[in-house]
Amino acid sequence: MSKKLLFLIEQARGELRLAGSTVLGLVLGAIAPLLAWLLGGVVSCMVGDRASGLPDAMALFLPNSADLFQADTSLLYRVFVLLSAAAMTLAIGAILLYLFYGQVQKAAVAFEVAMLRRLREQARKLARLRTVSAQEQALVDGIDYHLPRVRTTLTKKWRTLPRHYVQVFLSVCVALLVEPMLGMLTLLAAGFVYLVYRFLDGSRRTNLPVVRERASLSRLEIRDLSVKGPLLESVHATEEVERRFQEEIQNYRGDAVSSLTNSAWRGPTMLFVGGILVCAFLFVMAVQIIAQESGFGLAGACCLAFCFGAASVSLNRILDAQKQLRGIETGVDELYRFLSLSVDEIEPEKSLELGALSEGVSFEHVTVLDSRGRKLLEDLSIDFTPGKLIGVVGSSDLQSRALVELLLGYGRPVSGRLLFDQTSISDIDPESLEKCGHWVAADGALTTSELYRNLGSQDPGSEDLQAIVQDAQLVEAVQQLPEGLLTLVSPHDDRLAADVPFRIGIARARLCQPSIVVIEEPAANQDRSNEAATLAAMQSLVDPNRITIVLSKRLSTLRDCKSIVMLHEHTVADVGSHSDLIQRNELYRHLNYLRFNPFPRLS
Repeated sequence: MSKKLLFLIEQARGELRLAGSTVLGLVLGAIAPLLAWLLGGVVSCMVGDRASGLPDAMALFLPNSADLFQADTSLLYRVFVLLSAAAMTLAIGAILLYLFYGQVQKAAVAFEVAMLRRLREQARKLARLRTVSAQEQALVDGIDYHLPRVRTTLTKKWRTLPRHYVQVFLSVCVALLVEPMLGMLTLLAAGFVYLVYRFLDGSRRTNLPVVRERASLSRLEIRDLSVKGPLLESVHATEEVERRFQEEIQNYRGDAVSSLTNSAWRGPTMLFVGGILVCAFLFVMAVQIIAQESGFGLAGACCLAFCFGAASVSLNRILDAQKQLRGIETGVDELYRFLSLSVDEIEPEKSLELGALSEGVSFEHVTVLDSRGRKLLEDLSIDFTPGKLIGVVGSSDLQSRALVELLLGYGRPVSGRLLFDQTSISDIDPESLEKCGHWVAADGALTTSELYRNLGSQDPGSEDLQAIVQDAQLVEAVQQLPEGLLTLVSPHDDRLAADVPFRIGIARARLCQPSIVVIEEPAANQDRSNEAATLAAMQSLVDPNRITIVLSKRLSTLRDCKSIVMLHEHTVADVGSHSDLIQRNELYRHLNYLRFNPFPRLS
């Protein structure tokens, strides 16, 4: 395994339990060689091959087995005992294999769960330095794509190690005990075949990219000559253009044939080499059987074939697991890079407490990078003042969210200054800054609890709560619930239709009395009266001492915003009211057309 993959496994070491699967794998590795031994014993009994050497060799590990081959022992009894032992071995092996697979799957899931925890923990730490959105893409790719592939590959690796390594070793040992000369010959033959294959395959891999590149270039030239042929013939002689075309056709023909037949050698070559080795093997075996020099017989041949078959299967599994490990190098690199990002605690220079905002927040040439070092915001300068509803739109939702996350205290600029009431963010206590901000999610961010607790109140009969419920346009929705504010609600509750969960989030923000509110508006609603009620609820958040920002998804909200900040290409493209931007900014008109065009485009 690579150092980076070992680093990831070490991160999950506290939750991994691999000892049980390792022990089971060691035991399972001995099942196939043991079955080969028993199979040889059965064949030896059936054909009366006392000279096979198997009974004496079996007695080394099963002392009582020698009694089975005494002259006065019933042939049927011998076969019955050996087949019973084989059946018992198979049953034990099946049970152990089931337990083994279960242990490996549990370990793989434990690794994935530990990684999910580590990724979330790392994302929380990075949010203080680089905003929440800065690591969104890396986090999404890691959780949705890279981590499942790594888990699947580790599952295959843990199924292979140590089980198939042990099976290869013991199978070869049994084969050598049964017939040392033929066993060694088989090992040398297998090694020779493997070396021949690797040599020829290496030559193929060296030449194939060059041939394919030449074929691709010839194909492009043929395409250009076909498209521009009439124009070229107006400049050069027709014969010259035709000659160039035929040359490229010939070049392409040769390279395409070489590319497509590059692997054609494998079947014939391996068939020839394998056939020669099999013939040599059969000749040596025939000499030994006929000459009766080693006592090698049918029983030994069956045992030998079974052992090397099991070893071949295990070697194939091992090579496949190694190939899978090489295939996840990119995913491992991405997870390692994300988890190894430096996360230094933010130490404010002066630890100033932030209270109610009177002047607002100023961005002065602010630049923010994501977790891959790419620019999210670049040289951005803008002022946010309290007392009005401010909309933020952009050609990229990621950049819009990064901007408002800075206002909520998540992330620090890599250059430029971010000022809260003319105080640099580096001088403000991070906890104080987080308490001054509040996020209103599009789905209301409900939890499974009573409605009044979801509103952020501890007293359902509070007069302030009743007033806030009315301002948030929730009176009718509360009255329809069986127990009013005492009703137990949950996320995605079917009784809370349309924008009601979102308005609950607005009411919660009112009750918290933050200095900065960022509203993530839900998608447009077909019910215009419902949209109007939601807009009125949002307007209730506007306060002279509060910055109220909405990531707008509705045209009615944009029209109602006093100011709209439009982002494009990592910076502020324009600022103004909806009507002003519609008149003077073509990009803003285009974005509105894409979002709010009532007539669907024909595909």
